[in-house]
Amino acid sequence: MTFLLRDYHGHTYELTNPQEAGRRFDEQIEAIMPHGGCGQTLTIGTADQPALRIDIDIDIDRAALRWLPDGTYPSTSPPTLPSPSTSHPIPAWVEIPADLARVTAATARAAVIEYATTGQRPTNLDWRHEQHSSS
Repeated sequence: MTFLLRDYHGHTYELTNPQEAGRRFDEQIEAIMPHGGCGQTLTIGTADQPALRIDIDIDIDRAALRWLPDGTYPSTSPPTLPSPSTSHPIPAWVEIPADLARVTAATARAAVIEYATTGQRPTNLDWRHEQHSSS
């Protein structure tokens, strides 16, 4: 099965193998967006159903992951951040609370590659339903 990576502009990229998933992820998170930063929202899944959402800001090396089929987040301890991680989906800014930006870019990348390989929720994280505080 081929999975798709979608950026917040709506561009879609086929992930034909794990290497392509890593390459496309790197390409997207390093791109300078129209808002002047690297903040990005990505989804990965099938043509009709995204499964993994990543809100990432490589300038602060933090990402918020969400497994969309059941609404879970990684349960790792939230890092201490000076401000929320942000992304800029069109049409307006969306702030991602710092308590959800729990993983590094490298961990998010590993989750993307694992999903593209298995089609299952990544096992490199402990996923849980939980409340988060607003920042």
